[in-house]
Amino acid sequence: MKRFNSSMFMQWVVFIPLLLPLAIVSGALDGVKKVFEQASADIIENEPIAHIEA
Repeated sequence: MKRFNSSMFMQWVVFIPLLLPLAIVSGALDGVKKVFEQASADIIENEPIAHIEA
């Protein structure tokens, strides 16, 4: 059986509260960005093209 590594445990205890919210926020912002990109692509694709006659 492996020996308990207290140094590694302390690193997890310190850094998980910092990294987890950062990862959640980053993923949420990326998802919102993709939704708006897809919505704008769908809107532009479905718009009729207006021809301007000079």
